[in-house]
Amino acid sequence: MSPRSAKQFDDIRKQKKELIMGVALELFAENGFHATSISQIAKKAGISKGLTYNYFESKKEILGELITHGFNSIFENFDINHDGVLTEEEFIFFIKHNFKLLRDNMQHWKLFFSLLLQPKVADSFSNDYKEKGAPMFKMLFDFINAKGSKDPEGDLMAISAMLEGAFLYSVVAPDVFPMEVMEEKIINACFKIING
Repeated sequence: MSPRSAKQFDDIRKQKKELIMGVALELFAENGFHATSISQIAKKAGISKGLTYNYFESKKEILGELITHGFNSIFENFDINHDGVLTEEEFIFFIKHNFKLLRDNMQHWKLFFSLLLQPKVADSFSNDYKEKGAPMFKMLFDFINAKGSKDPEGDLMAISAMLEGAFLYSVVAPDVFPMEVMEEKIINACFKIING
């Protein structure tokens, strides 16, 4: 048997990190971030505690990567051509793509939102959220303003809250807020707000 290549080692490392993060997300959501230990994560992942520390320095680092990964998944399709200008087509694509993201992995997003709603977790990531979301919020503000909004700042707050609420409720209560219906309703509502 030949020795493993650098790519094989990278693939193994990536798989282990994903395993640890998946298990951690599940445990953080079920038991709470503060009540979950690295030992519990390692045990459920079927690896040693020491090996877990080869991938993450602490459970706080795991939490940070989970949140970063979640936000990146949501925001990566906001400005498709990465020119810093949001178009109507890109805005609609962003909404549709994120509903598809939620539909494709409901359990993951249910756990993710459950984790974010924990008070101490919410406090710890709010500054990161503000910082990481700033370019997106600026593009959305500019888009709303360019569309002729009479209150772009207020519309930005309303649209942001509506989108976040729609994504959350579509995952938490899909029987009450079915995604197939929500997707078009949210797109239409966003443009009603913008067009006044």
